[in-house]
Amino acid sequence: MNKTVLTLTALFILCNSLFATGQRPERIIYNGKEYSLFTDPLESLFTEENPRPAKLFVYACTASRRGYIATWKIDNGKLILIKIVAGDCSAEPADLDVRSIFKKRLPVEAIWYSGVLRIPGGKLLKFINAGYASVYEEEILLTIEKGVLVKEDIKKNSKPH
Repeated sequence: MNKTVLTLTALFILCNSLFATGQRPERIIYNGKEYSLFTDPLESLFTEENPRPAKLFVYACTASRRGYIATWKIDNGKLILIKIVAGDCSAEPADLDVRSIFKKRLPVEAIWYSGVLRIPGGKLLKFINAGYASVYEEEILLTIEKGVLVKEDIKKNSKPH
């Protein structure tokens, strides 16, 4: 087997293993209660012009491929980033200093984010060890536009076959 084919095969296997592992969820405080968050709002901040800080977010665990775990809250109708810890899967992850990204300390309003935040709730109906694919009884779906909460829906799920 030539070197290029071997390298591509190894890369394919690595990528599949990275995305085939259930991920440690972000956290969100909503209506005074802390939940898991099955969305990564910080990732939409990073673009070709504003690259992801690889030296800050170090991949160290297959259950946290993004290299960090963020904690968010909805406060006065705004999505706020309040904390980021290392995604090394340790019991006591270290706080990360994100001033290199935001030029200030946290908390930071997430004005860059528009999308739907998925908050799983209730009983686990089906465990799927891939990203955030597991199915729970319900999901709170928060629609955010430029960091502002504009809609809340509750989706009821049935057990998938």
